[in-house]
Amino acid sequence: MTSLKELQARFQAGILTGDDTILDEVKDSPREQRTVLFGVYRHSYVARLAEVLANDYELLHTYLGDASFAELAKAYIDANPSDQRSARWFGRHLARFAKETAPFASHPEISEIAALEKALADAFDGPDATPLSVTDLAATPPEDWPRLILEPHPTAIRLTFTSNAADIWSALKEETQPPAPSHLPEPQALIVWRQGFMARFRPLAAEEAMMWNEAAKGVRFGVLCEMVATFAGEDGAEIRTATYLKDWIDADMLAGSRLEPAHASLEGAGNSVSVRPVNQ
Repeated sequence: MTSLKELQARFQAGILTGDDTILDEVKDSPREQRTVLFGVYRHSYVARLAEVLANDYELLHTYLGDASFAELAKAYIDANPSDQRSARWFGRHLARFAKETAPFASHPEISEIAALEKALADAFDGPDATPLSVTDLAATPPEDWPRLILEPHPTAIRLTFTSNAADIWSALKEETQPPAPSHLPEPQALIVWRQGFMARFRPLAAEEAMMWNEAAKGVRFGVLCEMVATFAGEDGAEIRTATYLKDWIDADMLAGSRLEPAHASLEGAGNSVSVRPVNQ
């Protein structure tokens, strides 16, 4: 006699992999064959997962339309059986799947719109943190600023796009006609984060993206100043660095700061760019 656990395993295999072994345990009804009866469960399962994807990637669904999104959803479901108890995580690989799988890979805006929607959802659900304020930084003595290490907000996510997916997403969000997809002449850096109760994103210019990337690695502020001066010249480097930092603080993109131990920053201590607190 087949145990309940074995029946459950066969039922699951029948739903997830198309294994028909479970049909040995199913009887035809007076009105319908067992293959049709069990097919209802298979269809409902796939339909439910497709609904989850449509909800999680609402604007991508809008962009592709029902038929094309259904094609993407079916291909994704076939390749990525659900492996989490919560439906919240089912679509987490969709951006990568679209980037790597034909015919969707030929349209990079598809994977990048998906990546942006996922990043915004992740930022919204991310951990709370008290944003760093100008007042917090003002408590750091000017002579210690070269040793300052900035801590990004835990919801901050960096993306790099090769298409105009961000502009397409914004138009869809505003319910206006999106621009035609296009390949960007240079990759576009984006930062996604949560400010208050709102998930946001904005583009980063090349120099700001470089500074953010290095700051996120824990590079101390004195070195960041040197890197900005090297990136686009020493003229105005101090102002540019301070402006980026103030913008990050005003937007709640940082969650804290700390000082690198003095002995660890002796090497390379002679900065070519002077450092001042951002409120001076």
